[in-house]
Amino acid sequence: MNWATPVIIIYITLLLVVCIHIISVTKHTNKALAYLLFAVFIPAIGIGFYLLFGINYWTKRRYNKKTVADEEILQQLKKNIVHYNEAAVPYEDKSVQEYTELAAMLVKDLGSPLTKNNTIKLLKNGEEKFPELLAAISNAKHHIHLEYYIYELDDIGTQIINLLIQKSKEGVEVRFIYDDFGSQSIKKGAEKKLKEAGVAVFPFHKVNFYLLANRINYRNHRKIVVIDGKTAFTGGINVADKYINNGKKKLYWRDTHIRIDGPAVYYLQYLFITDWNFCCPDTLKTSAKYFALPAPVAS
Repeated sequence: MNWATPVIIIYITLLLVVCIHIISVTKHTNKALAYLLFAVFIPAIGIGFYLLFGINYWTKRRYNKKTVADEEILQQLKKNIVHYNEAAVPYEDKSVQEYTELAAMLVKDLGSPLTKNNTIKLLKNGEEKFPELLAAISNAKHHIHLEYYIYELDDIGTQIINLLIQKSKEGVEVRFIYDDFGSQSIKKGAEKKLKEAGVAVFPFHKVNFYLLANRINYRNHRKIVVIDGKTAFTGGINVADKYINNGKKKLYWRDTHIRIDGPAVYYLQYLFITDWNFCCPDTLKTSAKYFALPAPVAS
């Protein structure tokens, strides 16, 4: 009995730690409950199973490496656009003074540089977004970078795919990141076709076994398009016909996107490059050809 007591105490302590970890880390309620019941009612084996299979150590290490790599790229990028912080948008600028706290949060906390001389166009719903996007892609001269969480191969999705193939054949660099969970139709129906046309396309964090589920928690919900380093689209609208209100559907879909022309595009380009380098074995450098806007002038 003398040796049994400390063993029991250690086991109960370990069980409590594991249960707390399950509750705090596991996002899906059903999955968390299953792990808890297994750990509590199957002594030792349940805890061992969770420690071996419930924690995705590999994914965490990989994302930690991504964080370090992203910071290195950001520091390189800041060398190119630091002028926008110090020259183009001085803090004595009246437009900055009105929102001092917001400006400080963007620059210091989020690392997102303030920029000036941007043109912003608000795009309501798919009926406003997609014509703008198709026109911008058609006018691309050097590169097109796309990144989407949900991409459906319906009418609008097929139109964009065909246009990307056309631009790639014209000699434009086309890179496409799709989320492996949210855009399964790309993997099944368009990836091969894109690659044959010279489009570089990669899934974000490929999921091989959906039932094991750990990687499903690590998804990429970004919706970014960057064209020639000068024009960008971002917002809440993925690529699917359901975002277009044409009177043919019972439900009305309300969502918002924006088109940006100007130096603010640089930060979206940075985000795309960091995600690309996470997905693709061929590293994409932050060279001037992807950040081609002229240097800012102090005003």
